[in-house]
Amino acid sequence: MSGLRLSKARRSFAVALCIVLSGCGGADLEEPEIVRPAKLFVVEEASERLDVSFPAIVEARNSSTLTFQVSGLMQDFPVSEAQFVRRGQVLARLDPRRYQNAVSSAQAQFDNAQSEYESAAALFEENAIAGITVQQREAQRDVAAASLDSAQKDLADTVLRAPFSGVVAEKLAVRFENVSAQQDIVTLQSTGAAEAVVSVPASLVPRFAGRQATNEYVVLSSAPDVQIPGRFLSARTQADTQSQTFQVRFSFTPPQNVPVLPGMTATVYVGRELLEDEIEGDGISVPVGSVMSEGTKRFVWIVDSESMTVSKRTVTVAESIGEEVAITDGLKAGETIVSAGAAYLHDGMKIRPYEN
Repeated sequence: MSGLRLSKARRSFAVALCIVLSGCGGADLEEPEIVRPAKLFVVEEASERLDVSFPAIVEARNSSTLTFQVSGLMQDFPVSEAQFVRRGQVLARLDPRRYQNAVSSAQAQFDNAQSEYESAAALFEENAIAGITVQQREAQRDVAAASLDSAQKDLADTVLRAPFSGVVAEKLAVRFENVSAQQDIVTLQSTGAAEAVVSVPASLVPRFAGRQATNEYVVLSSAPDVQIPGRFLSARTQADTQSQTFQVRFSFTPPQNVPVLPGMTATVYVGRELLEDEIEGDGISVPVGSVMSEGTKRFVWIVDSESMTVSKRTVTVAESIGEEVAITDGLKAGETIVSAGAAYLHDGMKIRPYEN
């Protein structure tokens, strides 16, 4: 009996302890406050900003898709994708036998025509034949020479060589395939000097084309700490049918330790004087990612630097300029806003600066 009473006492104690613990935990425990990281941006007037930036796509300075001028069986395709090749290096070969036979036949016809012309010329010197016969033999020789030249060129065209030094970007055919003339075989892209292509509104095209080069530079997404000097190259005057923007190209030569491949993303920075009167109002512009939408309204998140909390503020926006949006009302210089990570915020939320 004493053991039974002891067991009941232990169970009663355990139940009471659970009740006490659950009661205390439910009343006093608080969920930890969420502090989200966010990238911050201090608003400045345009006159105080040094550069304006445009997102860009990197393209090779020279890029060519190469073809054979004649048809035939692909006999050899000795290069591989991403391989560096030098100017004049063999990229592919066709089976040359048909063209070698054509050269041999044309050579024989030319040799015979040349011999007949020389015999006719000798007889003409002896007044043994008329001059018209010599002219006919000469014409036949010239036709045979042209046929030989054409056959030799066709034979030479069975070998595809690199027109410039570069990297094999893509192989578009396979060995032992029957290929036709002008069929795409391989794409070759140059290395070293490259181009950064940006899209701009129509109002900026003449400003790019008519200005003196200043301090343009390119920053690759793969090397964000390296500023590569750039130079305005050209501006297309035909708009893209979808975006209705115009392509502007900048040339640049990356350092040897910075690899560059076509298709990489980059940012082109140009002097802010390019914009002149493009930014309206007080000349304030902010990163595109800092402006959020709520129906037809646009707003930004203002940061209280003391409490590090955010609050929503409606702004009036104008035309986008590169990676920036011009603000005509709702912001003033010196205020701090959230430039990235704004989609997950709410009024009064606490944040901390995001550090790379």
